[in-house]
Amino acid sequence: MVNGQSRDQQMKTGFKGNILFSTLLLFLLCSFLLATVVDTYRLTVDFNQRTKFFYIAQTMKELCLSEFVQEENIAQNGKCIYNTGVVKYAIENQKMKFEISVDVFDFYFTETIQNDTVSSTE
Repeated sequence: MVNGQSRDQQMKTGFKGNILFSTLLLFLLCSFLLATVVDTYRLTVDFNQRTKFFYIAQTMKELCLSEFVQEENIAQNGKCIYNTGVVKYAIENQKMKFEISVDVFDFYFTETIQNDTVSSTE
């Protein structure tokens, strides 16, 4: 072109500064993706840990109930100590309330006490 800018000069001036903007957008996108992956991983680990301790607490409650049924002298309040945690129980109005401590978590359960009477027809 005789009286104007050549096509090469127009392309050089037309794309000025766009690489920095694209780089910043790519960095921002990668940061959001990394934050999402880390947050999802943290939530998954926390959920798995809480689920594990919940089932341990349920098992401890059932062990305490089985010990409670086998005892002859029934106390209104008591404590069962296991190697995984501590179970405290209290009996109120035919309900047994449990407070179970496992690691750093505390769980609360309520069980209804049923007095089964066995009648013989012999």
